[in-house]
Amino acid sequence: MLALRRQDDVAVAPGRRMLDPGGLPGRWINTNAHGRGVGEIAIEADGGRLRLEAFSAGASALCAWGTTEADLICGSDVRAHTAMAFSARYDFGTFQTELQGNLNLGLLVVASFNRIGAAGHDYFAREFYRRGDGRTAPPSVAWSAPFGRVGGDDPREPDPAGPGEPFDGAEMLGDWHNTNPDSNGIPRLRIESDGRHGAVLRAWGARTPQPVEWGPTSAALFALSSGSRTAKAFSARYQMNDIAISLQANIKQGVLVVASFTEFKDGSGRSNYFHREFYYRS
Repeated sequence: MLALRRQDDVAVAPGRRMLDPGGLPGRWINTNAHGRGVGEIAIEADGGRLRLEAFSAGASALCAWGTTEADLICGSDVRAHTAMAFSARYDFGTFQTELQGNLNLGLLVVASFNRIGAAGHDYFAREFYRRGDGRTAPPSVAWSAPFGRVGGDDPREPDPAGPGEPFDGAEMLGDWHNTNPDSNGIPRLRIESDGRHGAVLRAWGARTPQPVEWGPTSAALFALSSGSRTAKAFSARYQMNDIAISLQANIKQGVLVVASFTEFKDGSGRSNYFHREFYYRS
C-alpha cells in the first residue's frame, strides 16, 4: 500500500487554477556545444499547457523532432502556483525518448531516458541549457529516419558492449539511505535485480513514528551510453488511486540522485510537484 509522504497531505484550497508555466517557455540552448544529443529545446505555453520541440544536430542544419506536449507540469511543492518542471515524450517507433526538465539557478536541466531497441543499450543523459534569443534561432529541417536515431547525448565508448547483453547492475543494487535524516520524502530505497534486464524497486515514505514501505514496483535500467552495459540510472513509477509518483535516478560519484514527480488527480487543489534527494548506499 502506498503511504503518502509527509509533505503530500498538506491541506490546500481545493479548486485552484492550473500552475502558471512561469519561466519555462523560451528558446533553450545546450551549454555543451559539442554534445551529440539535444542541441536546443523550444518551449511554448498555451494557457496551463506546455508544448516542446527538440532539435538535434544534423549535417548542415538542426533536425527538428516535431512538437510534443508535456504530459506533466510541476511546481516546487504542493502549494506552488508557478511551474518549474515538466516531463514530455517522443515516440519514433524504434526510438523513444522521455525528457524530464526542471529549472535550477537560471538553467534548464534536462534528464533524458532513451530507449533505442536493437541499436544498443538504453541509456540516460543529463544536459544543461541556457536561455537563447528566439529571433536568432538557426534554420532546421524535419527529422526523418535517414538522419539516424534520436535521443540525448550518447558518449562514444572505446570498447562498446554488444547489443543484447544484460545490464550489469552491481553499482545500483542494494539499500540506499537519504543523506538528509529529516527528509519528508523518501528516507530509504532498495533496488534488487528482477532476474532479467530490469530491477525491482522498494521505497519507504516518511511517516511518523516510522517510514512506511510502499511495496515493490518494476524499474527500468539505463546505462550512461548506448555502448555501455553498466546500469547507472533507473526510472520507476508508483500509482495508487488518484496519486502517481514517478521516480528517476542516476548515480553520480557514488551518490544516488533521485528526482520525483508527484501528480495529484483528486481535485484536492494540491499542486503537482518536483523534488530531488540524495542517497548513500549501506
